[in-house]
Amino acid sequence: MRADLTNDTVNAVDAPASRGGVAIAPPEGKRAIPSLDGLRAFSVLAVILGHTQSAALDRVPFNAVVRKGELGVNVFFVISGFLITHLLVKELNRSGKISLKRFYFRRSFRIFPPFYAFLLIVILMHLPDVTSALLFDAASYTWNYTANAACWILGHCWSLAVEEQFYMLWPLCMVFFGRVKSLWIAIGVVLLSPFVRVASYYAFPSTRTHLPIMTHTHMDPIMAGCALALMIDLKLWEGLRNKLMHPLSVAASLIFLLGVDTYASKRYEGAYLLTAGFSLDSLAIASVLLFVVFRHHSWLGRLLNIAPLRHLGMISYSLYLWQQVFTGPRTHSIPINWLWILICAELSYLLIERPSFWLRDRTEKKFTSWLRPRRSATDAAA
Repeated sequence: MRADLTNDTVNAVDAPASRGGVAIAPPEGKRAIPSLDGLRAFSVLAVILGHTQSAALDRVPFNAVVRKGELGVNVFFVISGFLITHLLVKELNRSGKISLKRFYFRRSFRIFPPFYAFLLIVILMHLPDVTSALLFDAASYTWNYTANAACWILGHCWSLAVEEQFYMLWPLCMVFFGRVKSLWIAIGVVLLSPFVRVASYYAFPSTRTHLPIMTHTHMDPIMAGCALALMIDLKLWEGLRNKLMHPLSVAASLIFLLGVDTYASKRYEGAYLLTAGFSLDSLAIASVLLFVVFRHHSWLGRLLNIAPLRHLGMISYSLYLWQQVFTGPRTHSIPINWLWILICAELSYLLIERPSFWLRDRTEKKFTSWLRPRRSATDAAA
């Protein structure tokens, strides 16, 4: 993870697309794109439940349906691709160009402070299995490509690395190829990802354990979200809207994710997930996201927009960071460990994330103007 759990949704839905797309209108009184925080909440809860080692949870009926940590991460990825692309398209529609320095500036303030604060606390804990090499892999966002030793408390850094590598590459793709070609690139990645994973499996046997976590083998969920955001910005959306947003479409997607996918993941494991599984998950998640964003007045949309879920979604980045400390081999008695996760996340959000947002907004204009090339006297005269 972290699928983007971002405060950049604020005021990101106020203008219609200029090329046949539609505005994503938030519910009255809400600042964020509708339903995304609720989806984030369910995603991080699936991760926490999936990571919590408990004999009591193992005996709960249908626990495999709700304890799908890998599905929760994929939901984060789809949301991230959708939201980041939506923001880039919004800027493109507003100003005619994408400012890379503004994008990277804002991402840095959003992602780095909570993460490096988490790493600092891990260092201060002096855990014997946390070595300097592992800390470097985590801090440099290269965890998903390094041959690191087993380390539960930093194990979720693979998803953060995938996200960061996506942040570095996708805005450049949008700048150089534009929205139409970028849409086809995103669709191509989703369709080709199963073949890339199979090819990597046979061509590079030494990396087989990394197949689920490397960026080039796990980019289809993010690209599904990117494709969705680009599609609704183009005239292509007008012809597909009613079909894709039909209630039967989202019902089929939910049945697939909670039923078919759960069974296939348990029955066939990597043979399913590493071939078509991740890609099918991505398309089903994108279908659900589309429905709950545009039909947030439906029963499912109303559920995702209740205040407690929206709050959990708002702090989901910090929840994701800190759940690793209190789950897995270090799981304490439940629900005490869940309470500690919530406390740490609330403190992280209040003491680190919110001040970081404030500082970002206060310094953004000064920073971007400082980076702007100075005009010479000759340029000014011209």
